[in-house]
Amino acid sequence: MKPNFLFRAGSLFLALPAFCFLQGLPCVAMPQENTSAARSADSPPRYINVVHQTMKPGRAAAYDGVESSIRRGYERFDIAAYWTEMKSITGPDESFALNFFESFDDAGKMAGAIGSAVAAHPELAALQDRLLEENVSSVTNFFAERVDSLSLHPEMIHFAKMRLLVVAVFHVYPGHEVDFAEAVRSLSGAFQRVEGTPAWVMYAVIAGAPTPSYVMLTPLNALKDEDAAAARRGSAMEAAGVAVQQRLQDIARSAYQSVETNMYFVIPGSSHMPKDFTALDPIYWQANLGAPAEKH
Repeated sequence: MKPNFLFRAGSLFLALPAFCFLQGLPCVAMPQENTSAARSADSPPRYINVVHQTMKPGRAAAYDGVESSIRRGYERFDIAAYWTEMKSITGPDESFALNFFESFDDAGKMAGAIGSAVAAHPELAALQDRLLEENVSSVTNFFAERVDSLSLHPEMIHFAKMRLLVVAVFHVYPGHEVDFAEAVRSLSGAFQRVEGTPAWVMYAVIAGAPTPSYVMLTPLNALKDEDAAAARRGSAMEAAGVAVQQRLQDIARSAYQSVETNMYFVIPGSSHMPKDFTALDPIYWQANLGAPAEKH
């Protein structure tokens, strides 16, 4: 987070300040209340911005402390920039911030508001510099747009109830987007035959990472839910049949550059979300927790 307005020319980042996205601060413009009367405050948004940071060895605890200080500052000064902070369970020691917004117009309006707030409170900029310089070895961020046709019951997803998030990232060879869509729809059809399968929402990367790339988000209420999900995968493949399984293997060999799946747990004490979001589960979001919590 730096109090300046450097931009990435020629991309969708033009409307957004460098201190927010290029420097790794998780922030997001939430939709106005009248954007969609039927949409819950914690439903999958049209766009996400993901800020993915790798920790320097031994600096995870220090990172958490500074991030919590930043969050308290944003709450104290009532700054309308919001993020859900997560830490890795699998893979390297990482943070994963998931940011929601409904339009780039909303994000641009937020940029002006946050720029004024940070200028008035330079201590927040100093904290962000410290967060990155002392504790972070690399930062990746990207924008992605929701793809309803490749999602499974996204209307059932409520991020305010999420305790863990399974993130699958697919890097697809150019020209194989149709193959990828076929594979996902086949999987969706198979899983719909298995009762209790967790819902997922698919996003297509539009800026900040090689394209075509896709991100599948599967929120979980508790770590034990992954046991049931693992059991359902076998049942789903049996329901799909041998021909579908073979086709999925063929697509995986020809269409995918790479697939990586990791799991993250939510840290409410380092997250900053608007009141209509936290009101959906106030006990959880008001707690300053640094570890995963079971569904209550």
